[in-house]
Amino acid sequence: MSSNSVNRSYLLQTSGENPGTWGLTPGLNGNLNTIDTNLGGVATIALSSSNVTLTSTQYANGTIRLSGTLTANVNVVFPVVQGWWTIDDQTTGLFVARITIGSGQVICVEQGSAADILIDGTNVKFRNLPPVGTYLDVIDATVPLWISNCTVPPYLLCDGSTFSAATYPYLNTKLGGTTLPDLRGRSRFYLNGGTSRITTAISGIDGNTRLSAGGDQILALHTHANTLSDPGHVHTQDIRYYTSVQGGTGAPGVPNVVAAGAATTFTNNSASTGISLTNAAAGGGSSSNMPPACISGITLIRAA
Repeated sequence: MSSNSVNRSYLLQTSGENPGTWGLTPGLNGNLNTIDTNLGGVATIALSSSNVTLTSTQYANGTIRLSGTLTANVNVVFPVVQGWWTIDDQTTGLFVARITIGSGQVICVEQGSAADILIDGTNVKFRNLPPVGTYLDVIDATVPLWISNCTVPPYLLCDGSTFSAATYPYLNTKLGGTTLPDLRGRSRFYLNGGTSRITTAISGIDGNTRLSAGGDQILALHTHANTLSDPGHVHTQDIRYYTSVQGGTGAPGVPNVVAAGAATTFTNNSASTGISLTNAAAGGGSSSNMPPACISGITLIRAA
């Protein structure tokens, strides 16, 4: 006697049953039509403020398109054991559609986007999100509703807070602990990878260690040690002694001066001396350490 498959209700005929009727519904062609609907069918579900439980005809389609303006959070219930679908959320409004099987974990799809979901008999999960540890930059000022309304949010805000290793075991392994990166008001740089381009000695940040952080928008107050060196120079002086004589050829009343001794020079070599000059720390003003920038939104990290 024929029966139906557990997940998608395909007709399972026993050997020798219904001979010669393969082209009839619910024979082989019936199964093929159902498979075609599972893979390519689209069911549009209008939502507003009331929860909706999908019918077997609706969830037989591989894509469930949600439409309408939400005036409250709405549960869309899949009364099935397991399988996979694409949710195309075309709703509007400041609320979310919550995908559930009536128990277990609930997920939400971002409005204006399509996402693949997996129902494993207990929970509803995302199928094709980026790997755990991947960053997500969004223009929002706070965690988007489609994330925060999931039973287990798939992304966490990079604000330096801690998370549960039991809830997010794979993220715990990736980070080597339960403390999130703090990316508020910070840019991301990459590991040196053997280049020593970012060093603790110069920047105060260890470019060889993941999640090392630091920096400031103001150029730090500091002193400048300056050294001046006198390169040395030579003074040459004629030290012959002179005498005056009367009756020379000079102007009337002015004696002629003649050298009475041999020409002798005296050289004074000034030794090179070091002069140390230290500037005082910067005073009332400060210098900006900020390059041209544009402030975006927030950064999250894929957690589950």
